[in-house]
Amino acid sequence: MTFKRAPAKSHNFSLAFEQMCSFVAISDTQSPSDTLKQLILQCFIVLPDEKFHTVSQIKETIDILFGLQITEHDVQECIDQLIKEKAITMSAGTNFNLTPNVRVRLQKRIDEANTLENKVKQEWFDEISKSFPNLPNDQAWSVLRKYLAKAFRRHGIQTAALLDPSIDVAPEYSESLSSLLKETLKDNLPQELHTVVKKAVSGFLANIGSHPERAAYIGQLGDGAFNYFSLTVVPDVAESFRNKLNPLTLFFDTNVLFGLLDLHIHPHAEVSNQLLNAIKKHKFPFTLRYHQATEAEILSTIDWYGSRLRSCTWSTSMSRAAVTSPYLSGIESKYHRLNAEKGMDVETFLKPYAHIDILLKDKGILVHRSNEERLYERATLLNEYMDFFKRKGQDKPYNAIDHDTTVLDAVHQLRSNTSSSLEAGALFITSDYNLFLFDWEMSRKQCRRACTALPNLLFQILRPFIPSDKDFDRSFAETFALSEFRTIGSGASIACSKMLSLLASLKDFPEETAAKLLSNDLLISRLRNVNDDKKFQEIVESAIVSENTLLMEEKAALSKQLEIEKEEKKKGLEAAQIAYEYAELTLKQKEADLKSIEELKDKEKERAELATKETENQRKAKEEAEKRANKEILGKGMAEKKAYIYKIIAASSLSIMLIGIFEFLIYYIKWGWLINHPSSYGLQSAFDILLTLLIFAIFEPKWRKFCWGSSGILFAVIIVILSLLGGPSK
Repeated sequence: MTFKRAPAKSHNFSLAFEQMCSFVAISDTQSPSDTLKQLILQCFIVLPDEKFHTVSQIKETIDILFGLQITEHDVQECIDQLIKEKAITMSAGTNFNLTPNVRVRLQKRIDEANTLENKVKQEWFDEISKSFPNLPNDQAWSVLRKYLAKAFRRHGIQTAALLDPSIDVAPEYSESLSSLLKETLKDNLPQELHTVVKKAVSGFLANIGSHPERAAYIGQLGDGAFNYFSLTVVPDVAESFRNKLNPLTLFFDTNVLFGLLDLHIHPHAEVSNQLLNAIKKHKFPFTLRYHQATEAEILSTIDWYGSRLRSCTWSTSMSRAAVTSPYLSGIESKYHRLNAEKGMDVETFLKPYAHIDILLKDKGILVHRSNEERLYERATLLNEYMDFFKRKGQDKPYNAIDHDTTVLDAVHQLRSNTSSSLEAGALFITSDYNLFLFDWEMSRKQCRRACTALPNLLFQILRPFIPSDKDFDRSFAETFALSEFRTIGSGASIACSKMLSLLASLKDFPEETAAKLLSNDLLISRLRNVNDDKKFQEIVESAIVSENTLLMEEKAALSKQLEIEKEEKKKGLEAAQIAYEYAELTLKQKEADLKSIEELKDKEKERAELATKETENQRKAKEEAEKRANKEILGKGMAEKKAYIYKIIAASSLSIMLIGIFEFLIYYIKWGWLINHPSSYGLQSAFDILLTLLIFAIFEPKWRKFCWGSSGILFAVIIVILSLLGGPSK
């Protein structure tokens, strides 16, 4: 690895700021997904006999092998891309496999990296065995590795340049590297070995220029650090970025809230929860809200799916079968999971969601209520949204369109005209791709920043502000020098060059201002595909000009606002004078109207008398109506009583007739078993009574519970009692 220029001598910047610049340069050079895809492929090489059936297995393997905590949805996206690129296959839906040509290529790179490391190590051992014959080789190599890890951890991708003896390094960097070496010796060796090991390590670094393999190895370590920092963020850097964030209100759409409540089946549900946890854990200056229209839509949706669940009685076995269906909504799926596990009626399941505001408040999300009508603006936005669906040849319910445009308009009202989404004041988080595309399309037409973001997109935007949960120093030291990490492409040299240019371009600015510029997401996104250093610097300077222009615009806006307020006060005084003159005219008019009022009073008195008579007539009519109603009630009661008597007579008659038929058939068909049974008379009587109970239950619904519910018990008792009557004599 060679560098065309010396490291920047920006003495006014802190180490934390240099690390921020390092992160920006790395983000510009290579996206995290590119590194992650290579890391996923390495898992198949390191563990060739492992059968990876799920994405979560690969995620856990990355955590175990490399000490990196990658979200499952990030791994899933990379797996999908690798399958499209035909680097990974999935045999009949069983497990993931690496294609043979990719496996051979990766294995070759790892073998070459291991060979290089072994050769560098052996050459150095031969060298120190002559100069320091009593020095333990393994201890010396361990100290060298730990020292290099500390150096790359502190100075990042420019470490390889700092270690190059052919480059003029600023004194403060030399002092930093020297203190790191002393610290490493103190922590890993007894005092008596410090001097000799320090000389050995210094000799290793001083002779890099004359040992090509040694220079290549240091270059690979730089690539390892580059790859590691592209996937995770140094805690100090993340904190510095977070400290520069402005307050922001996040509005959550219905689909996102359902995901947070585990009521939505969507790939964004997991990342939405991770996003919420990160915001709360790292104390982002974000206010979490949902619109009052969203609250109404949530309750309406839960009620609709609740009516579907109430339409059937669900056994645990039916719920187990229902869970396997891919067509269930998130609400239905959650109910059937709970019912299949422990049994749960629908009302018990739905009861907590009647208090959706309390559930969301527990997650730190409060309702936003607005009294502004803005009918014209909302109607305009709604028509544009409907035209958007017509152009796409799709359809969406009117209520859903009305909700989306209502929330969009509310977010527009809270946003400022800034160049950065994270500094605009408000953002609408949704999993609805159509809504997302519509907002971005309209934003481009109106030359403004979009106000919607998908949960996974926002999570990626916030990635520089979220540190790793692991012990960063230990994880970095154990991972960055692994051969699997050192062979994932080479971007450290390019990123280092960009970083040095960035430091040079910002050296005349206070660190606070420079750090704020780096935290601007527009700046970072514009730097993504810039490969020319001059262009890189132009963009940075342009961002600085934009920042200053924004301040000037704000100042001009304030001045204009003051002028408007003065003009409004002047108009207010003129309006007050006109109002006074109008009041005098009104007073005269009122005096003239007093006479008219007296006349109106007389007319009102006459109307009151007429109203009293009308009220008396209505009272009498009401009494007559009540009398007629009472007569109808009495008549209805008599009719019901007669109907009841007729039912008893009919049931009795039918019972006698059926009993007669039953007794006749017994002797007509000569049912020998019953006729000759020792308790024949008792059994016949029991059947007759049972038949009578059943007939009466059919004719009188009020008796059914008694007749049908207790007929079995009465039948058994009657058999016992009547069996005492005996049967025919033998």
